[in-house]
Amino acid sequence: MILQRFFLSFLFIVTLLLSFFVTPGYAPLALIAAPRLPHVTPEMERPEFWIKKIENPTNLLFTSEKIQKMNEENLKRKDLSLCRVKDLKEDWTREEILPLLREDWENFGRTGEARYGKGGIPLGGSFWNELKNKLNQESIEESSRMLYGLIVKRTDIRVFPTDELSMSAPHHDEFDRFQHSSISPGSPIGIYHFSKDKEWAYVQTPFIRGWVRTHDLAIAKERSEAVDYEGAKERLVVTGNFINIFSDPSLQQPVFLAQMGDSFPLLSIPIGIKSTNAFYVIHIPSREDSGLLTFRKGYIRAEEDVHRGFLPYTQENVARQAFKMLNHPYGWGDMSSGRDCSRFIMDLFRTFGILMPRNSKEQATVGIDLGLVEGKSIKEKRNLLDQAIPLATNLRLPGHIMLYLGKDKGRYYVIHSIWGIQKSRRSGPKLEKIGRVVVSDIDLGRKPHGSLLDRITHVRFIGTPLK
Repeated sequence: MILQRFFLSFLFIVTLLLSFFVTPGYAPLALIAAPRLPHVTPEMERPEFWIKKIENPTNLLFTSEKIQKMNEENLKRKDLSLCRVKDLKEDWTREEILPLLREDWENFGRTGEARYGKGGIPLGGSFWNELKNKLNQESIEESSRMLYGLIVKRTDIRVFPTDELSMSAPHHDEFDRFQHSSISPGSPIGIYHFSKDKEWAYVQTPFIRGWVRTHDLAIAKERSEAVDYEGAKERLVVTGNFINIFSDPSLQQPVFLAQMGDSFPLLSIPIGIKSTNAFYVIHIPSREDSGLLTFRKGYIRAEEDVHRGFLPYTQENVARQAFKMLNHPYGWGDMSSGRDCSRFIMDLFRTFGILMPRNSKEQATVGIDLGLVEGKSIKEKRNLLDQAIPLATNLRLPGHIMLYLGKDKGRYYVIHSIWGIQKSRRSGPKLEKIGRVVVSDIDLGRKPHGSLLDRITHVRFIGTPLK
């Protein structure tokens, strides 16, 4: 039994490490042979298990018109970091841009807290001085015109113009405080400013502000180029976990990876879909040597997991989409092609055209509040979950967010991307690493900090059932 447990632990660690390596142009390896969590059966790791529990799983929860209205309302909210790039004003002053940089520095820059870089080396004064100099604040003109563009390949958006890590403890490189998120190809951006070495651009994306590598974006000659690309009505939505986009109709030359929720202007659909050479043709952005934006055709295999337009927002479709990400590696800020808890939620709802902020705290304010949860007893929380609509309700606790699946044999279940759970040991609390998208019951992690259920603060329903 000891040897068996050792072997399973060893196999899990090996597959976890392998899952973080990406072959250029190909999707990340999925976790394999990962042990299930307690009280989870093999059947529970299939969407059909949860779909069968629902009376009318194909009923619309939200029409496309209501989704659009909800998006418009959320875009107007000052407490959400959602943004429509086309609505950004074009003229900016130095006194408007400097506070943005100052806010970043105050929130993520040098503080009294020790920070460590690559190899666990402390980030000293010389690093912070050089980084501040790289921000190039002195070059910001009294007035300037915003540039617009598109991202041309999946890339990281960083807090500062650096690839250096910022860790709270040596060798905790799974959590980089300088990492905001990844940003998808085809994403529109507004460009405020450039770093001193011109290798980084300070940009506004649809869900976050930060720095991206200039070679991963293309600048539009006219604002309308980026705006019209984003606004194209006929779109092909990526509904698979990750898919390849090719630059040639023979489907031999991958140009970039697209992930769930990405969408592109659709030029043509497959003809003779059974043919091995059948493909969708989409419009993709490209960067000229000068850095300017141009467009070309991209090709997607006919059998790939894509959909013309957004999916109908039903519980069945939510279940099928969520479980496509099962066992995908956890990645803070999408590091190493992983997904953290809020990216899991964001990508899931993007396939239905529902805009979600990138941050779990903000996500927990989207939708309909089913009642005050914080401070309630466990019994009261269970009663509230009994009224919640499975596969359309998000559960949030500080620093984490989950999709509610439903109830089975008295237990409440969720699917979520989770790094780990604190467990009690004789020697003291110890982190039990999970590191992937999993199904779990919400009694997970009872001690020492309380279970998921103990710590839930928000229960939010995303949608309005149609009669």
